[in-house]
Order: sequence, then structure tokens, then C-alpha cells
Amino acid sequence: MPALPVDIQAQTIDARNLAMHFCQLAVTNEVRRSGQSVPEGLTQSTCQCFLKQFDFNSNLKAAESICRQETLRKYGL
Repeated sequence: MPALPVDIQAQTIDARNLAMHFCQLAVTNEVRRSGQSVPEGLTQSTCQCFLKQFDFNSNLKAAESICRQETLRKYGL
């Protein structure tokens, strides 16, 4: 498979960075609304999971559900 042109690669990276940023904001806000502090690494781990799951199955709800359960288990929330 040929490599993507540089401008498309940059757009893909920008979109992924933007998605990661908004995911981290949402996760942080959700944890804080629950009255808990945000453990170190939680937002990065959760959002990496989410983006990976979404890439795998292109289903927002499934990615959210899988990663929410993984985060709850990993961080004991």
C-alpha cells in the first residue's frame, strides 16, 4: 500500500491529536464530576484505548463502553 501524501498525513495527525485532546477533557471532567481526583495517567490511558478501539471497530458507543470498563478496573474507580 502506498504511503499517504504528507499533507494528508499531517491532517490525520492533527485530527487524531484533536480527538485525543477532547477525549482527555471529557474524561477529566467526568472523573471530577464524580467527586474524585484524576489519577496520574488515567486520561492518557483511557483516551488511547478509546482511539484504538474506535480505529478497530468504528463504533463510538462500543469504544466508550470497552474503555470505560477497562479504566474502572485498572484504576479502581
